[in-house]
Amino acid sequence: MTVSIELVGGLAPGDPGEVLTALRTVSDALRAEGDARAIFPDVYAVITEGVVDGMASGLFTEPEFISRLAGRFARRYLETLSWSLSGLPQDCAAWSAAYGQVGRSGVAAIQHAGLGISAHVNFDLALGTAEVVAELAPRRDPALLRTLKRDYDAVNHVLKDAAPRVMSLLAERYGCPVAPVFTGVTGWPARTQALAMVLQWRELVWRNTLDLLNAPDAASRQAVVDRLELNSRVVALFITGPPVVAPAVDLAVDLAVDLTVGLTVGLTRRLARVLPPVPPVPAALARRVLRTVAA
Repeated sequence: MTVSIELVGGLAPGDPGEVLTALRTVSDALRAEGDARAIFPDVYAVITEGVVDGMASGLFTEPEFISRLAGRFARRYLETLSWSLSGLPQDCAAWSAAYGQVGRSGVAAIQHAGLGISAHVNFDLALGTAEVVAELAPRRDPALLRTLKRDYDAVNHVLKDAAPRVMSLLAERYGCPVAPVFTGVTGWPARTQALAMVLQWRELVWRNTLDLLNAPDAASRQAVVDRLELNSRVVALFITGPPVVAPAVDLAVDLAVDLTVGLTVGLTRRLARVLPPVPPVPAALARRVLRTVAA
């Protein structure tokens, strides 16, 4: 049993401040062991620090909602981490994919972070949010639900402020070769797109939260959970890469061939006036050659 397992087993944070302490403790312990599982809680801590600051500054109208959700959300993550450290199976494919990348060569820190964020948002968040909303708004009062949604959306501002720090952390602390694309002034477009994707996930989470709350029976609720499972699994496949690498290469090669043909057609016409005719190279052959070079 490692130090990390002992630490995780004793953590049960209940509010954002306790969550921040727990995440830093876990990340520090895992990083000291050279374990890639340190990356996600390190990123998670940056975001949680923003939530703590937001609580202090009055960002949230119903701070009890955010406080409970932060604790519930973090305890769920620590549960999955405990399973992973103990060699136990996960209860969803997204977390299985995230922890399955640990120890593999060639996996960038931003991928480890992205897999954790996706699993925690696309699978865990709707379940945790539905539980907390059910506790605070048992009668589903529309006015209260709108207030809770405003606070839920206020977290988006925290994510926006945290994004540059997260990317710098991945680049500087973990040597991620991809993260610099998202840092500094030049990284603003890529960072903005990445943030927009996460915010879209969170909007879908709220809709799934309402579906869970309004499910008339166990079968209807399970259908929503199955939807969360499928969506988070698909996102994990995209982040890990292999299922989409080949199509991406094919597309890039096709575009390269088309671009090359377009740029050289004028020159070819000029050369044809002074040189003997040369049989054209079939596009299919050109693509095979480029794929061979790319490989």
